Amino acid sequence: MAERALIIGLDGMPRTLLTELAAEGTLPRIGELLGEGYCAELRAPVPEISSTSWATFLTGTNPGRHGIFGFTDLVPDGDYRVHFSNLLQLRQPPLWALTAAAGGRTVCLNVPGTYPAPVADCVVVSGFVAPRMENAVTPARLLPVLRGFGYELDVEVGDVAEDPEGFLGRAVRALRARTDAMEHLLTHEPWDLGVAVVTETDRVHHFLWRAVADPADPLHGAVRDFYRLVDSCVGRLVDLCRDEDELFLVSDHGFGPVDRQFYVNSWLREAGHLAPRSAAPKLAAGLDARTGAFALDPARIYLHRKRRFPGGGLTDSEAEELAEEIAAELTALRFDGERVGADVDGPLLVSAVYRSEELYHGPLIGHAPDLLALPAPGVQLRGGWEGTAQVRSDTLTGTHTRENAVFYRRGARAPRTAAGVPQKPFDMVDVAPTVLASIGIRPLGLDGAVVLGAGEEERK
Repeated sequence: MAERALIIGLDGMPRTLLTELAAEGTLPRIGELLGEGYCAELRAPVPEISSTSWATFLTGTNPGRHGIFGFTDLVPDGDYRVHFSNLLQLRQPPLWALTAAAGGRTVCLNVPGTYPAPVADCVVVSGFVAPRMENAVTPARLLPVLRGFGYELDVEVGDVAEDPEGFLGRAVRALRARTDAMEHLLTHEPWDLGVAVVTETDRVHHFLWRAVADPADPLHGAVRDFYRLVDSCVGRLVDLCRDEDELFLVSDHGFGPVDRQFYVNSWLREAGHLAPRSAAPKLAAGLDARTGAFALDPARIYLHRKRRFPGGGLTDSEAEELAEEIAAELTALRFDGERVGADVDGPLLVSAVYRSEELYHGPLIGHAPDLLALPAPGVQLRGGWEGTAQVRSDTLTGTHTRENAVFYRRGARAPRTAAGVPQKPFDMVDVAPTVLASIGIRPLGLDGAVVLGAGEEERK
């Protein structure tokens, strides 16, 4: 392969924020890059969370094929146990395997969901959730190197409400060490495909979004300094590229403000679709036929079918009727600051509800939730089991959005569209085939298309 490709991931970076910060001069290196290529809007899969989105990024396939539907998933044996999703559950080959099949080598750093690090001829440093450093690094000889840089698998959040400055300081510390380690590995390890993801942007956006958006916030200036550090990190990685190397920027979802959390299981109980708390305090305890539906984070709703769950009471026809009822009820819900209901005067809580077959296809769709809800602006959906209040407050001031993610390629041109017709967002499944095609690899069977190309690489 004559060329290499480097993907720099900025977890949770909205395209609008990236371009605004570049235009105002806070991100000078990224601003230079934006002038050398095209930054398209990217759309995340549903749910719009890191585990599902990065799995789609890694494989170029949808969750119905790669099998990662959330941070936690039901164990696929017909009961109510859940497990944390990780690389062992990924059912499609990731980028390093696709590259290796074409004779190339990958250095993949800090992509969420890549724990435990695989045993393969590549370099992988797992991103969150990664409990033990010893299982997060391939090859193991790199462990002392990372420790020498003070490398952290994730930011220590701590008590953000009481000490936001301390949290931001820890994010800065983690990003400095991560940048040093990434620079070292991409310099000293051979690679045809490099992937380096910054996750500190996501952490800062979750807890300090008000400081991001409000110039009057006491931490606004400090957060702008944090972005300058992000820009420096990107610049250092870009400087490792040769002139002929391909360069991409990607984020896994967008971001926006949040001021309320809507707990779907609490609403399902109140609406009579989930057994009372005294009868089913936790999913692991099992559910009986009094339950028609339950949710896992963030808003993945499972209908309690007889053929799927040991305590299920719904036939398929009954489940279909309930699905229509729940979707209609959820999309009508409003909150006026005190009450939740379709008859209250306030903003919506849910913007849309999808059937799994509207979003997914493939052999694993039977493991998917039946319904998936997307939040209305300013709302974060939750699938927790504790508590009874349907709407609650939290320390988070920012939340994910499905739209407004980043997909940039240096040297790309803006796609041609008819006059007055806006360019539609690209899909996360398009990233892997586009990046691989840029270095001459075209694996069969991916769900996405080659986009952001020129000449033969463009596919209309």
